[in-house]
Amino acid sequence: MDDSNKTQRLRITGIFAPKKCFPALIFLCGNKLGTAIKIDKPSLLIGRDSEAVDIPLDDDVASRVHAQIFIKETDTGEKTFWFLDLGSTNGTILNGQLLVAHQPQLLRDGDKIKIGRQLLKFALLDEVEVEYQERVHELIVHDDLTGLLTRKSFSLEVEREVARSQRHKHEFCILMMDLDFFKRVNDTYGHLVGSEVLRLTAKVIRDTLRDSDSVARYGGEEFVALLPETPKHKGVEAGERVREAIERYRFPASMTDESKKQQITISIGVAEFPSDGNNFTSLIDAADKALYEAKQTGRNRVCISKHKKVNMT
Repeated sequence: MDDSNKTQRLRITGIFAPKKCFPALIFLCGNKLGTAIKIDKPSLLIGRDSEAVDIPLDDDVASRVHAQIFIKETDTGEKTFWFLDLGSTNGTILNGQLLVAHQPQLLRDGDKIKIGRQLLKFALLDEVEVEYQERVHELIVHDDLTGLLTRKSFSLEVEREVARSQRHKHEFCILMMDLDFFKRVNDTYGHLVGSEVLRLTAKVIRDTLRDSDSVARYGGEEFVALLPETPKHKGVEAGERVREAIERYRFPASMTDESKKQQITISIGVAEFPSDGNNFTSLIDAADKALYEAKQTGRNRVCISKHKKVNMT
């Protein structure tokens, strides 16, 4: 008798065994959307001041040190989790109710906490759920093809760096990068090769720049990088290293024949905070104009923005 159409019985031992759960705060909105932060210390401070708290919030409505989460043990040794508003200026809302300052509130799985413009959920996650949250955050923040930051995530990184650099009086640089004649790659070798070229370009850029630099796919064959605490002449040097690395690299010209290679070049525009702009939009515009000049004057080169000096105040 043919059993091929019968449902097979599956026996797995331990599938319903109790799983270890991790208490966590999950960001439900804002630039940390999807991030799950484990509560792995007896006490965690939450607030705007990244140097004074354990969970920093990029939110000017939140107080410098806004609230605290702490752990208590019951007489039976069970851990309980408590939330305390530390007298914040704008208060904290727990499940729709404004909390009284300095009065601890017991947290339960699924509770929602609103601090400033941030909405967080307290949750008890098992290993699978922790991995799921990490993957969700990864998909939100990073470009699927290249693994680099998305355009939106990059803009938030720049905004944070603007605030930090204004506070500490630092310069930083933006590199706007665009592959030369990339349309020819797709037209000549096909879109699969084109996608592989983009993936490898991202890798070369990432490997060439510092670990502290942020790199994003800005759109199509265009990439952008943020270089913290970097004056313009150092930004130009970094751009030259990227340009030379791309020029040296031998990219695939076929997905089936590894011996077929092609050479690709990249044009780069450099802008500096605060001399070329003091916010995300003005800096990107300045770097884009410098990139346009690199394209117009021969490609495969690095050009600098020539904007008028802007004060850091």
